[in-house]
Amino acid sequence: MSSLLRTTDFLSHTVFDMEGILLVNKPKGPTSFHIIKLLRKITGEKKIGHSGTLDPNARGLLLVAFGRATKLIRFLQEQDKEYIAKILFGVSTETDDISGKILSKKDIPQVPNDVLREILRTFKGRIQQVPPKFSAVKHKGERAYSLARRGKDFLLKEKDVVVHKIDLIYYCHPYLKIAIDCSKGTYIRAIARDIGKTLGTYATLFSLLRRSIGKWTLRDSLNIDDIMDRKLIRKRIIPVSEFFKDFPQITLCNPKFKKVCSV
Repeated sequence: MSSLLRTTDFLSHTVFDMEGILLVNKPKGPTSFHIIKLLRKITGEKKIGHSGTLDPNARGLLLVAFGRATKLIRFLQEQDKEYIAKILFGVSTETDDISGKILSKKDIPQVPNDVLREILRTFKGRIQQVPPKFSAVKHKGERAYSLARRGKDFLLKEKDVVVHKIDLIYYCHPYLKIAIDCSKGTYIRAIARDIGKTLGTYATLFSLLRRSIGKWTLRDSLNIDDIMDRKLIRKRIIPVSEFFKDFPQITLCNPKFKKVCSV
């Protein structure tokens, strides 16, 4: 387990006007970076980052870090995430979601629910998946999406991810809606694509909602209208001490702290 240093003066002596973590409900349309850019403009803070990208076509919980809290984003990225995904059968796209160029179509008959549940069970646990070509993973030192946009032909390596839960919510042909609880680095677009392959057809991610990151949930977040209010943002920012209170901690006396900071 990762450990955090508990100190009243962590990371640096810089003082920021706003410091902590804000829970934001990102709507469909803007990118995660657009949300950060908007918050910089509204708050005047320059040091802002987020813990996990949501594609423009996706919506839901985004954890935004202000000030020195940006130094701790890597701890936020380790948290499991929960999604609601809607999958469209019979369509293949270049991005593995509905926003991409359609590559192929194939009609398939309606699938019995018990067959779908059995297929979903094969995606539970530690699995290997090939990330979408339009993704931020690197291939020979370059982002995959950059290569894909230039029409380069390349293959990405499989990666290990963990799916803790994958449940059928409803199936109304040709749409399947599922709930997924998974580890960091899991591409829901890849799961949608691979469910289609298992059925002997095509499939693409139609919509995606991120409901939680670790213990933090969408119901506690601010929507896009709320974040236009700087005073409300300040009121709702979660202090770093609160956000990480459940993490293992080590308390160091001043001499030991100085040695750690000099490493």
